[in-house]
Amino acid sequence: MDAQTILWTDSDVYQRRYEKTATALMAVERALRARRPLAGGEDEFLSLYAVLAAADPDTFTAIWEDPFAYFWTRFAYEIAGWCLNPEPLPAGLKNYCETLATEEPQRALALHLEEFKKFIIALDMKSGATRRFDAPLRTTLPFSIPGTRFSMLGRGPLSVTGVSDTTLEVVHEGITMRLVLGGAISGPAAPRLVERPTARHGDFEVTLKPETFCVPGIDAHAFLDLADDYQQQQIPLLEDALALVERYQPIALEHMRELVQVIAFKPASSGNYSNVSFSDLPGAFILSAVQQPYWMADALIHELLHNRLFFVLDGGEILEGSGDATDGSEFYSPWRDDLRPLGGLLHAVYVYVGVCKFWFSVCAKGDPGVRRDYAEDQAVRAVLDLKIGIAQLRRHATFTEAGAGLFKELEREVESLTVALRGLNLSPAAPATIARGNGEIVPFGVAADGHRLSILESILAHAEQYDVHRQCADLLSILNLQ
Repeated sequence: MDAQTILWTDSDVYQRRYEKTATALMAVERALRARRPLAGGEDEFLSLYAVLAAADPDTFTAIWEDPFAYFWTRFAYEIAGWCLNPEPLPAGLKNYCETLATEEPQRALALHLEEFKKFIIALDMKSGATRRFDAPLRTTLPFSIPGTRFSMLGRGPLSVTGVSDTTLEVVHEGITMRLVLGGAISGPAAPRLVERPTARHGDFEVTLKPETFCVPGIDAHAFLDLADDYQQQQIPLLEDALALVERYQPIALEHMRELVQVIAFKPASSGNYSNVSFSDLPGAFILSAVQQPYWMADALIHELLHNRLFFVLDGGEILEGSGDATDGSEFYSPWRDDLRPLGGLLHAVYVYVGVCKFWFSVCAKGDPGVRRDYAEDQAVRAVLDLKIGIAQLRRHATFTEAGAGLFKELEREVESLTVALRGLNLSPAAPATIARGNGEIVPFGVAADGHRLSILESILAHAEQYDVHRQCADLLSILNLQ
């Protein structure tokens, strides 16, 4: 796995992960059929697996490349293994089982296999089939119907007893009902079947579907009180941002076509994060709806590259197993106010190389659509932060053989960006700016004597406040701005 491939040029990394997911599904089916850990309780899953496996290949692919497929398969593989070879739970699986309210392997497996019925619902809705389950799907609202634009909204427990074309037969609070698209809404907690909107730019399409993230272990509270049309309202902003990505970093849009399937928007003030991706939901991410297309284009590239690195890491580790275990795995990051593990720093450096190139392109072309001081801030800040991130990894990380190749490539990229910074006459002494949630560009802050902070001063002030272990006490030497 050479470094150049890791960075951008290998789109097959996505297909390899999808194939790995399908292989893991087959392994789960074979193990359950041969070993029968549920003593017959797995029979309905096995019969439904055969239905999905026999589906038209294009339909199967559309469903099985949904982010939920990786999530479901990963835990199915781990829980089945736990049932067949009992041993102490790894942390990730332990957390998942806590959401299921059980640490009994067979019970956890039975509950998890129930969720497979969501793939069958998707298959039947796409094909127009009619089905009644032997036992209803017992799940919790809201949830996504994978591989489709459909979601079930509402609150609380729900049983799905059958499917008929695009109609669901459900039981909610003891009442049996048939849910159709566009049916009457009797309140925010009532179950309802909706079709989520799609944003488009050229031949790239992405569904805006927050229910993708309504799975155990992920905090989806930022979405629960949003109006049903909130995602639709963000489409103009997203499409403007996609146009900027194509204009200034077209290779990123090419990779979005290969990888990104779902985006969900939340208000900038909701949740304790701005944007976020999850390794267990590949091809999907959450964005804050900051009403500034350039900020949004930056965020799209940022989260795309987080997702891409998840796929790369699926092929082999980059950092040695315990290489980040000093100082309680807490390292200063110029991008965060909290201390981070080295894996988090690696992600930050990887994604900001791409983000920095976007802002360099904006500055080089002199786009009148964005304030020059904001574009300069983002370009310069990205380079200086990258230099800090590289220094932290060089000092504290231990890389695998493949990881060493990646890190050398990242070092070269950051050095070339430093040279390009000078070539574009971009200055760390320029005024620091920031974008608010409403899209307004404002000064980053002021110093104690009242003067407006420069980009460099804002970075120094951040390190002074948050580098609590003084890992970057020689910050000016790291930045090397001579």
